Amino acid sequence: MTDKIQRACIVLFSGVFALIWLAVMAVCAADLKQSRQIGALAGVLGLLLLLVLLSAKKLLGSLWEKERFFTGVTAGIFVLMAAGLLYAAFELEVYPGWDFGSVYQGAVELAEDGCFSDNSSWYFTTYPNNVAVCMFLAGIFKLFGGFCSYITLGILLNVGLILLGLFFFWQLARRLYGVRYGAFGMLLCLFFLPFYMHTPIFYTDTFALPFVTGTLWSYQFREKDRRFLLLTGVILAAGYKIKGSLGVIFIALLIYLWLCRDSLRERLIRSLLLTLPFLALVGFLTVVPAKFSGLSAEESYRNEFPMEHWVALGLVDSGGYNADVYWMTASTEGKAEKEAVDRLFIRQKLEEYGASGMLAHLREKVVFTWGDGVYFAPEKLQRDPLKESWLHDWVLYYGKNYSYTYRYCNAVQLLLLGGILLSLLRNFMEKGRIRKIQAMQLSVFGIFLFLLIWETRSRYLVNFVPVFILLGLDAMQAIRNRLLLRK
Repeated sequence: MTDKIQRACIVLFSGVFALIWLAVMAVCAADLKQSRQIGALAGVLGLLLLLVLLSAKKLLGSLWEKERFFTGVTAGIFVLMAAGLLYAAFELEVYPGWDFGSVYQGAVELAEDGCFSDNSSWYFTTYPNNVAVCMFLAGIFKLFGGFCSYITLGILLNVGLILLGLFFFWQLARRLYGVRYGAFGMLLCLFFLPFYMHTPIFYTDTFALPFVTGTLWSYQFREKDRRFLLLTGVILAAGYKIKGSLGVIFIALLIYLWLCRDSLRERLIRSLLLTLPFLALVGFLTVVPAKFSGLSAEESYRNEFPMEHWVALGLVDSGGYNADVYWMTASTEGKAEKEAVDRLFIRQKLEEYGASGMLAHLREKVVFTWGDGVYFAPEKLQRDPLKESWLHDWVLYYGKNYSYTYRYCNAVQLLLLGGILLSLLRNFMEKGRIRKIQAMQLSVFGIFLFLLIWETRSRYLVNFVPVFILLGLDAMQAIRNRLLLRK
């Protein structure tokens, strides 16, 4: 690929994504309750962040040059976050329900009895995508179940995986922007409340977080040794089996590989090094759990929901769960028959919407997914809490102080969306030059397109938040450099 074609591709991608993202920000901001106050708060927070960045060198004096100081600050932030995550998890503890509860119950049954009950067999033959994560959780329960309750163990695992994901995020930020921006990125994570709100919900949304950041971190080492792409493929495959939406990262990394100005032979080799372990492990983690779980092939054919079901859900209302669509699929016996029913429904909905109706539907879906700064946590936390806590006043919809949480979290969400936009605009400032952050930009564009088509929830984005923050760091570095050059 010539330099001219490479730059043209990056500029074209950045222009299309930036225009779409500007529209996303506009509709999300307009749909917020108290949008003016939240917009003003976002502006104040943004200025505060900029002020910290611009004044940090002067305030810190000689400490600014000591990398060990920033590593120590980061270690302190990790300790504070660990304490905060654990405290929030046990204060907001809930009894597992919905899909989260089905996976939990299946894991308990495997750990104690070695097999699924009839109810769990029905669930996992209907939703085989959750078999792998259930077996992973069952293994943890079997190994450590004697030390504490299963729910406590699940919470500790969840907190550990969140912290591991943030460790990979810090390593990635430090590698891309230096130790100072790594510490600043961790400071931003410290004040991101949905991380704390999701700690008692030990499910795929947070379990996938270390696989997102771990994949992107490992990917950076391909320049040193292309064999790191083997490790990248393995990490991503494991994450994909936990959360299928991580498949967009695989596509993004492949595209980025082909944007780089390597020889055709080198790009083919690197693509194979990433693809082969990914496909092999995905296949292994699909076949082996199915064999060892004891699930009946006959039941699987009768119960399993086809992929079209989630596309059908994504076409109704805001694109989330819909009972009518669920029962339409569930009441039809046989996978092929379910596919036919769902495809007919999809075709009818598309004809019913027309062009203008589809645009209105997509607008509603975008707001539902990207305009929720609390990432759907209050909805899940209000279901069957195991204790009363003062935190409920702040994190549940009916809490007397929830309005403060709502305004703060949505102001932060607007800043995250703005950071993504500014990172894209930096590509124009760099005149389409290839940059490492573009692999992350492609990943965000991928998850955006995926959730436009698929069934959606804002909580599905929790594991991508560190990537959003990375793009924000990219934007802040550009702004800081520009302002300092003018002095």
